[in-house]
This record gives sequence, structure tokens and C-alpha cells, in this order.
Amino acid sequence: MAVPDRERAEAILRSYQLPEGILVHSHGVARVAAEAARLVVAAGVALDVALVEAAALLHDIDKPRVRARGEEHGIVAARWLTELGCEELAVPVASHPVTCLLDDARFPIGWPSVIVSVADRHVAQVYLDTDARIDEMAERHPEYRDELNAARRPAHALERELAEVTGLAGPDLEARLRAAWEAGA
Repeated sequence: MAVPDRERAEAILRSYQLPEGILVHSHGVARVAAEAARLVVAAGVALDVALVEAAALLHDIDKPRVRARGEEHGIVAARWLTELGCEELAVPVASHPVTCLLDDARFPIGWPSVIVSVADRHVAQVYLDTDARIDEMAERHPEYRDELNAARRPAHALERELAEVTGLAGPDLEARLRAAWEAGA
């Protein structure tokens, strides 16, 4: 199948019958990631915007299952997407969880992975800056507070890398990403 178009990605997302909160989050991450990908392409970097957007849209399809079964978030979704013939989405989906920022084997490498990770660090049910998003996650999951706090530095480093390649200062990049989120909210 390769990279699913927007219609197919939406159909895949719907097929998992996810809770409304995950759908809102997934659509927001997709909007933010697509804008970041467009900015990277405008800076002259070869990148498949559709791949980034589809990976961002589908990054949390495994969340209800991994919560219930204690499996590793991102890995299960990557496997499912590969089984559906969407193997190009597997790496950015597998490397998006915040815990991957502390794991050399799963650290986001390559623009699709970096962008999905950065977008996920900004979108909860609303758009947040990176620190507020990590704080929000630590509030919901205090058992992971230490790991989440340790992930701040690499999360900010990825965002700085994105700002550098796009030529946008941090606040300007933040404004563009927030505007992309707001466009669909």
C-alpha cells in the first residue's frame, strides 16, 4: 500500500474505534506535524509530507490496547501499520513516545520521526508548549514523572533542531505550529 492518502489514513484511524480524546489529540498532532513538515520542505529538505501527516494521525492507534495489556506504546501500532502494508509509517510511529527521547534504540532519527515526536510534545486536547505538555503528562502519570522530566532536554533539542532547519526562531516556529493546530480546532 505504501503511504496511505488522507482518506485511507482516516479510515484506518476510524477502524480502531478510539475514544474521542485520542481522536482529538491525533487530529491535532497531524495538523501540527503536517505544518512542520511543510516548513522543512520549504527550507529545501526532501521530505514526504503525506507520510509525516499519516504517521502523526495514526501514532496512537495502539494506546487503548497497550494501556490494558502493558505492552510497549508505539511498537504495537508500528507492527499493526506494517501488517496493513503501511511500513513507511512504522519508524515515526514507533519512535514518537516521550520515553523514546531517553532510549538510544528508539530515539527519533530522521525528519518524519523528529516531526511526529515534536508535534506530539505540543498537543494534548489543546496546544501546549513543550514544558506544559510534559507537565500535563506528569500530572496524569505521576509514576513516570522522573522519566518525563528527564525527557525535557532532548525534547527541547529536537525542537531547536527543527527551528534551525526551518530558519525560524523558536517563538516563530511555535507560532506557526500553534496556528496549524488552531486552524482545525
